[in-house]
Amino acid sequence: MPDPKQHEETAARKKTDSPTDATPAAAPVPAPVEAPDDASRYEPYPGPEYFHGGRYSPINTAAGARLTAEGHAPQGKTLGPDWTTAHRDAWKSYQQSLRPKGGGDTTGIPDETAWRQLKVPRVSPLPKES
Repeated sequence: MPDPKQHEETAARKKTDSPTDATPAAAPVPAPVEAPDDASRYEPYPGPEYFHGGRYSPINTAAGARLTAEGHAPQGKTLGPDWTTAHRDAWKSYQQSLRPKGGGDTTGIPDETAWRQLKVPRVSPLPKES
């Protein structure tokens, strides 16, 4: 035979578990997501004075990877962080593909136009906002 006290406890628990005036809680609104602009996705042009022998930087590696992806790196060479003649030759090849028939800078030192068109992924930290 069921215990009447246990039955009362169960009924009381059911009452508190299911509210009578329950309104569904509003879902939180997600914060807007800003699409990254070119300034944050791509490495800014470091200037022509940046490109010289002895320059060691991950920027050279990132640019080298893009030049390789575009088919302008010497076959069998990895363009690493040291600026070398292989980097210069790859840039010269890339510049010649952009400017056929000598129509502009094809020295192998990247100019701003060629740099922007290559879209080197950012490896340097973003500047801090003040």
